[in-house]
This record gives sequence, structure tokens and C-alpha cells, in this order.
Amino acid sequence: MNKFRLRYAPSPTGFLHIGNTRTALMNYLFAKHYNGDFILRIEDTDVERNVDGAIESQFDNMEWLGIIPDESFRTPKDGFGKYMQSEKFDVYKDYALKLVEQGKAYKCYCTAEELEKDREEQIAKGIIAPQYNRKCLNNKVEDDSKPYNVRFIVPENKIYKINDVVRGEVEFNSKEIGDFVILKSNGIATYNFAVVIDDYDMKITHVVRGEEHISNTPRQCMIYEAFGWTEPTFCHLTLIVDETKKKLSKRSGNAVFFISQYREQGYLPEAIFNYISLLGWSPNNEQEIFSKEELVKIFDEKRFSKSPSTFDMVKMKWINSQWMKKMSEEDFTKFVINFIDKTKFDISSKDAEWINSVLLLFKKELEFGAQINDHLDIFFDKELDSKTKEVLNEFGDVSELLSTLENKLSELKEFTEENIKVLIKEIGVDLNKKGRELFMPVRISTTLSEHGPELAKTISLIGKEKVLKNISSIK
Repeated sequence: MNKFRLRYAPSPTGFLHIGNTRTALMNYLFAKHYNGDFILRIEDTDVERNVDGAIESQFDNMEWLGIIPDESFRTPKDGFGKYMQSEKFDVYKDYALKLVEQGKAYKCYCTAEELEKDREEQIAKGIIAPQYNRKCLNNKVEDDSKPYNVRFIVPENKIYKINDVVRGEVEFNSKEIGDFVILKSNGIATYNFAVVIDDYDMKITHVVRGEEHISNTPRQCMIYEAFGWTEPTFCHLTLIVDETKKKLSKRSGNAVFFISQYREQGYLPEAIFNYISLLGWSPNNEQEIFSKEELVKIFDEKRFSKSPSTFDMVKMKWINSQWMKKMSEEDFTKFVINFIDKTKFDISSKDAEWINSVLLLFKKELEFGAQINDHLDIFFDKELDSKTKEVLNEFGDVSELLSTLENKLSELKEFTEENIKVLIKEIGVDLNKKGRELFMPVRISTTLSEHGPELAKTISLIGKEKVLKNISSIK
């Protein structure tokens, strides 16, 4: 069999998001599992909708995720055509006119107004899906001084079948499709025409894409047939939906949509790669944490789901937290420090050892980097809020406990974690208190917070002066 060649072909009308990342990732895994090539092609013919910086963003975020193309316009290979559609306008036009010469397409001189009028008339007659009326099909007089589209002649009442990797055999009837435009009057090829030419030029063996492209498939099959070319194997992935079962989009609830947003919030590329690989595909075991190399090895196209996959933000955070736990302490602190909100927490006067010790307190509980900002207030300027005060009041009169704690801490010569642990234990024995009755008042009075990491270590890092000030503010 020929070498597997798969492609991801974004248009620069937007930035890399969850949906097109899943498409790129599945093409990448499919290709790499079979020692094939993964190609990045840019479909930039929709010039009016192209967004500045979108191509660079696609490359940058894919590289960050580890989805590295073997070929692109940056790393082209001879013999596969151009990797940007905007550089192939002449190629598409030549192919379109070749079909005209062969009687498989024709020039259509109908104006937009004529087409709209005909469409409205068909709708008025109750035709739900209007089709072109073939007014120009048998037009023998060509006048290229007038603008024209090139339309493909759709074979009548012909069944087209594909054996889709996900859906099995899918049939399309040509009678449901009117003669469609393959080359617009401005000389730009339509999507369905250009994509076939590109896939043929690049010797693409498998087309893995979202299910929204199923409706494009019969038109593409017709073009392959017209040229006598072999179709690639099609694989239409099911939708990714949000928690309301609607298609995931940037308007979906609280789900972060763009990959750049995940980077900004402190998610790890390994975690995003891991999670997105499980959207619409599953391994043959219960394991959930996979490296890129493991996923390449175990990939099996037979395990694509036939049902929509729900994007679960809770699961995404959990997988990211697992990858953060895997990091060495040094890598963890180097990573997380970048996400501290410096306008909220001034760490400029703090030494590196102190900062690293504080960050490592939260290594086991952080779900993503920027979440560190939810935990740092106890080490800076914090006040006791009413909810925490209510919790403290549940323990009744704690004045003796707080006075004893304040005295013992102020007398402590070396304000270390071990000494503080011993001191708290001594207070428990002296006042006959243990468990929550001992530790919650101590935690609230020293940190002004009901929750937090290891108590003695936290107290030592807050520092003697600030801890005594906290206790005094409560007494």
C-alpha cells in the first residue's frame, strides 16, 4: 500500500480552537501510527474573511502542542504542489476549463439577480432545496468579455457511495444536488473543487475531518470521478458538543475555546494533547493519562466513536492537574511563577527560595497555572471575611487558645515548620484540644483562611511578624 498521507487544512479565517485542534490531532495520530506523513495545508481562498495573524497562530499553537507537520509551505516537498491555495489559482482554473472542454462542466453567465429570482420562484412553488435551473447548460454562445462562473454537470440519478471509517457505508443521490459552481467569476475556485485538486496533488490517502463536511463529500466524489482519480478514504469525526449538547463554540458556556486561552491560563501542552485525543476516540483500556508517544503507538481508527463527544471542562482540568503532578519540583515552580498576577501579589522583594517553597505547597492541588492566584492571598495582605469568621465562631470562646498560641509563637526563636508543629501539639495537650477543635482555630487565626495547605509549613512561610499580626487582629 502507498505511504499514508493525511492533512490538516485550516483556513486563516480564525485561530486554533478545540474543534480544529481535534481534527489536526487525529490526522497526526493516524499518520504517525502508520509511519506516514502529516501535512499542513492552508486553504486561504476566502480572501475577504482571512484574519491577520491567523496562519502564524495556527503554526505556533500546533507546534506548542507537539502537532508538528512533516510538510507545509514552511517545509515544502517537491512534487506535491503548493501548500497554500492562494498560490494555485491558475492550477484550479486550468483544471476547471479542462472539464469544460470535456463536456463535464460549463460556463454560466447568469447574474446574481437572475439566480436569486429563480431561487425565490422555486421556493414559492414549494421546492425546499432549490437547484440551479441549468439555463446556461446548452448555451453554445460563449462571451468571455462577460463574467461567468464554471458549473459542474451533476450526473442524473446516480448513487455515490463511500465507506466512511466512522459511519460505515454512506450513500448520496445526485438528484439532491444541482449543478454547482467550481470556479467563481473572480477566478477563485470553490472549496469543493480546490480541495479535490489539492488532495490529488498531495497524494492524500485519508481525509479525516468533522461531520459538517459530509454534505461536501458527494460533490467531491463527482469531481474525483470526472477526472478519473481514486478517492481517498473518508473519515468524518462526530461533533464535539458542550454540556447542553449543542455544538461546541466560542459561545459555549464557560468552556475555554481557543488554544491560546489555555496557554494563557497555564495549561500544559501535554495535557491538552492528551484530553483532546479522547474526544471522539477511546483506547482499548481504562487508562486516561497518555503521552503523545503512547497515543501514536496505541492509535486505532476502528475506535472512533459514532456518538457526539461532550467537552468536559472538569475532565480537562483533572487531566491537566495529573500532568502538573508529574512535573519535577524545579519545572513546576519555573512554570507556575509565570502565571502569578504581579499586580495583585508583589513578589519582587521575595527571595527565590521563599517563592518556590510557597508555590510547591500547591503542587498537588493546582489544576492549571493561573489558579495559583486563588491561593496566594494568605501570604500577602488578607483580611478575615465574614464567612470565615462565622466558622471560627462555631468553636465558641477561643480566646485562651489564641492567647496561648500568640505567646508561644512570639517566644519561638527559630520560626521553622518543625518547631511550629511541636508547638501546636503542645497547645493541644495543655488545653485538652485535638482534631478540628484545635487545628481550625489555629489555621483561621494564623492565616485568616479556613482552607490551605500543610498548616505548620504555611505558618512558617507567612512569617512570624505577619502571623502574630493576624492573631492579634482576631483577638
